[in-house]
Parts: sequence; structure tokens; C-alpha cells
Amino acid sequence: MKCRICGNTKFDDVLDMGKAPLVNSLLDKKDLSKGEKKYPLVVVRCSKCSLAQLKTIVDSHKIYHDQDYLYFTGDMPQQSQYMRAFDSLVTEVHDKHTKKDDLIVEIGSNDGTVLEKMKDGRRILGVDPATNVVIRALARGVPTLSGPMEGRIARIIKKEFGPSKVVGGANCLAHIDNIHGVMEGVAELLSEDGIFWAEVNYWGGMVKHRHYALVYLDHYSYFSLKNWIDLAQMNGLYVFDAFVTEAQGDGLSLRIFASRDKNRAKSERFKKLVQEEEKTKLNTLKAAKAYGEGCKIEANKLYKVITELKKQGKSIAGYGAAAKGFSVLQLAGITQKHIDYFVDDSPAKQGKYTPVTHIPVISRKDAEKRLPDYFFITAPNYADIIMAKEENFRKGGGKFIFCDGTVTS
Repeated sequence: MKCRICGNTKFDDVLDMGKAPLVNSLLDKKDLSKGEKKYPLVVVRCSKCSLAQLKTIVDSHKIYHDQDYLYFTGDMPQQSQYMRAFDSLVTEVHDKHTKKDDLIVEIGSNDGTVLEKMKDGRRILGVDPATNVVIRALARGVPTLSGPMEGRIARIIKKEFGPSKVVGGANCLAHIDNIHGVMEGVAELLSEDGIFWAEVNYWGGMVKHRHYALVYLDHYSYFSLKNWIDLAQMNGLYVFDAFVTEAQGDGLSLRIFASRDKNRAKSERFKKLVQEEEKTKLNTLKAAKAYGEGCKIEANKLYKVITELKKQGKSIAGYGAAAKGFSVLQLAGITQKHIDYFVDDSPAKQGKYTPVTHIPVISRKDAEKRLPDYFFITAPNYADIIMAKEENFRKGGGKFIFCDGTVTS
């Protein structure tokens, strides 16, 4: 194993979550009796550059091609804090970094939901490795190529469309093993005065809140700002702006902007975040070890809350059959003995079953026939939307459980 940023071969173990399945692949009923492939889910820290990353990497072909990838951006609540966080990105790309007819390319563009918002007089193009989401993007009129954003595709795009004024990706770069290959593609495609942006999971928020829901087999890396400064510079780009967004809640998302100009003035929020990482010693082994131990404490606390409620005869259903929710179940040891079913608004997930635990996923309408005493919200960044939507459930005495073990009164 080599670090995907610096190539170092020495690592320290941080968090062992046991063996886990691919979490964005739900099961059909006919597949429940078949054996499911599991892989070690272990977070390690590079002893040289400090990047937190998975010890075992699953071939991306298994994730994006051997199965249907069931995450669609367009299925997410459009008024959630996740989607609202991208409104500022769209404004920034338009008002600061592009003009009419400029080309905007999005890496990991999924079904084109975010990219479509950037159109407005600009040329747009998406690149995504998952064929089924590319088909959905094309159906909605968003031009999208199927494949990894590396040198070959970058050269094809540049030849056909010219250099791109803006290249970026939201929550996709953690899914990429050959990160330098992608950054080489970015450098190839970007115009001389172009801007690269990325929104990634933020190691700082994970450590601060002992948050382990983002740890799953699709997420190969967990980035600090320092990691991005190093990675960008290795590929001839220089980060000039960075800040924490609320896309994932709890400070779990980092947005960075970079250009070819190493003398470009750094933003105040960039400077502040650099100082904060230094002050908190975020990129040290001590911080990583404390994170690993803290996650086990949080998972055990959640397990105790849920098992105590079950002893009292209470019924519990999951709300949101999301990948991060399955990671919570994994570390906390929560199974079909504790969760009766999952509710999910995505039609692509309804009628299927969760990996390993085989908990059924149903629509909210079907859940009305057997409402639980408690809904366990597995995606905290959608909690405000869910709780507002479920006002009648609350008025009827229903309560909510959160990933940190807290329960609404």
C-alpha cells in the first residue's frame, strides 16, 4: 500500500470498523440468500503527509459498474442544508470566476443537478464513472461523459471544447484512488487563468465531532486543508481560498479553490483555517488516535440507547437508507433486531434491503401503516427537513434518535 498523495508506505492504524459491504448497493429480495462480499474497513494515517485513508481499497469498477450506483443528487431534498450549501458555490462560480460562454466541467457530476444550476449562459459538461447516473443526467439534458476524469478524457474534452475556465467536483474526490491522475487531468484541461474547486469531506470536522458515518468503502480518503495544499502544489496548482461549509453538517465539508498562480492573494478564511489546523494539531498522530478511540465511545453510546429502548418494547425505524447510516450501524453493532425498516424517499431504494442486515426499505406512505415509536435519523444533515416534514408524527408522540445517541423529548 502506498499513500495516494505522497507515495509513503508507512501508516498508523486509526479506526478498525471490521468487515463491511459496499453500502451504495442495496439488495433485491431474490438476492438475500446469496453471500455478500465484505472488505476490511480500516482507517489509517500516512506517517509522512498525514492523509487519513482506507487501508483496503475496493476496485472502483465494482462500485460504479458491477452494480447500479443508487445515490442520485436529484433525489435529495432540494431545500436541505446540503443543497443550500451549493447555492453559494453556484453564485461564486458565476459572479467571480466565469463569464458568458465559458466552459464549466464538473467531476463526479452524478445526475447533473448541481451542474445544471451553473448553466445560465455558460457551457457545461459533466464527467462521471457510474453509467446509470450518466444516463439520468443525459435524460435531463445535461451533457455528460462516462468515465474517470484523467488525462485521456481531459485531452478529449480540451480538443473538442477548448480549455475549461472552471473545473471542480463536489464530494467525489474522496471516491478516487488515483487522485494524482485526476489532478493531472484537471491541470491539462484548465485554462491558464482557470479555477479549480473541490468540496470534500473534512477531516477536521470528523475529528472534532468524532464522526464516523462518512467512513465507508466508497470513501478512500479523508482530507484536511493541509492535504489539499500539498496535493494541489504537486500538480502545479495553489490553493488560495478554503473554508468549511455546512453541506454535511457539523463542519464535515471543506471547500477549496485553487489556480495556477502561486502568488495569488490568499483569502482571510483560508489563513484562518490554516491557523486553526495548526492550533488544534489536526494533522498529528495524536489527533488521529484520539479520533479512533472517540468514535468507538460514540458508537457504544448509541448502541446502549437503542438496546435500552428495545428492552422497553419500543419500535424503531431508520429514516434515510443512506451510506453513512449503514456505517453507523456497522460500528455500533445495530442490526435487524433493532431496526424494523428504513424509510427513504428515493424510488430507486424502495423495495430493496440493506446490505448484511437485510432491513427492508419502504416509502414513507407505506410506513404510515405501521409507524414506529422512534425514527432513527441516519443522515443528520437532513434532520431539519425530516423533523419539519414529520410534525404530525411528533404531535402523535413519535420521537427521534440521532447518531450521537441523543433522543428528542
